[in-house]
Amino acid sequence: MTIEDRSQERIDQDELRNLLRELSQLLMSWSWEGVVGYEEIVSGVARTYGYEDVTVAMDAQMAIIELAGEVSVVKTELPGVPPLAYTQELKCLLADIFDRKLSVEDARAAIRDLADKKPPRSNFVVWLGAITLAVGLAIECVGTWEGIFFGAVTATLTGLCFVLASQNEGFAKIGPLVGTFASGAVVMIAYNFGWTMASPGLLLIPATFVFIPGDSISVQAYELAEGRWSAGVQRFFYSLMVLVLMVIGGFFATVVTGTPVAELFPGEPADLFPWWATYIGRAIILAGIMLAFHMTMQQFWRALAVLWAVTVVGQVTAGLWGSFAGTLMATTFGMALSLCIARHARSIPTFVLMVPVVFALSPGTHGLRQLETWVSGQQINGVNDLWTLGGVLLSIGIGMVLGRVIAGRWHWMANWPKLAGQN
Repeated sequence: MTIEDRSQERIDQDELRNLLRELSQLLMSWSWEGVVGYEEIVSGVARTYGYEDVTVAMDAQMAIIELAGEVSVVKTELPGVPPLAYTQELKCLLADIFDRKLSVEDARAAIRDLADKKPPRSNFVVWLGAITLAVGLAIECVGTWEGIFFGAVTATLTGLCFVLASQNEGFAKIGPLVGTFASGAVVMIAYNFGWTMASPGLLLIPATFVFIPGDSISVQAYELAEGRWSAGVQRFFYSLMVLVLMVIGGFFATVVTGTPVAELFPGEPADLFPWWATYIGRAIILAGIMLAFHMTMQQFWRALAVLWAVTVVGQVTAGLWGSFAGTLMATTFGMALSLCIARHARSIPTFVLMVPVVFALSPGTHGLRQLETWVSGQQINGVNDLWTLGGVLLSIGIGMVLGRVIAGRWHWMANWPKLAGQN
């Protein structure tokens, strides 16, 4: 090998190392749905470009990459939810890489362009999405026209906080507290004037759902079930802190409005609407997700079909064997179906299909209710809700693993044979 050849090898290796770092940075910054499979993606990219000597270890905020004996460390801030439209672009980009259609330089440029892209929808549309999401959730979480009305009214405030949190990193740390305080103050003032029938603790849930880390808690259960203890534990404690901030916001609202803390006890949702209203409510929820989290219209119709199919399975199973069995079977079916639909390298990502499913199963709501009942002095109910939260988490975690086993080792980003280098 000549000196020129050795220089070219070193340059190629440095370029590849930079590519792996930038890819890991993007994956972790978008890893609200977990890091399961990311190590295989990064190492698969290295093998695609001819470097077998690579080791990747990744958790929620840090990746360690060893390539040809040299170690690189990549760190990121707390992960967020990626614009769902761009997850499709990333999946197609990875497919191009695995098909060897891009040079290392072209792949780096494409990843940088994707990381620098602004969200496709305006802040006003995202705000409308948060309101729409709250209306859909009120159908399930409250179950009354009153709940729908106050969900829409209070979501105008929490939606504003949601938009501000996405624009300002400092405000994002207190966004859940401020949003819950604002919505809590509105429903508590209305309650004190006798304008509401349901408890304020129940009415504030739909509007604050954009901050409730239900999807993160679900992924934490999945990561723990997959043996990813470090990432799972980090995500779990972060989710708990978000829930605590939200309860503090609700508590501040009781203090400011002079409402008894016991009114934070959320109670049980009403049963005013017929069984088929769930399908309308979940379609509205998905419309809110589409606007607030930047889903495309093409993704919407596929996600709606999966969500309605999951709803059928959940309702039938829950009617036969109870709510935990319904959650388990719905999650298992949804995960398997989503993975099957997303099995091709350029098809819709599994993540896009599963986000609405997890929103519908809403383990974060159980967590918020459990904390609210403790703050309100309803300790026995709080303990019962804690068991409910644990059961839902366990059902979702096991369901995701079972769905993955049933569907095969397909991942939302790219199909596993190519990740393993078996082209």
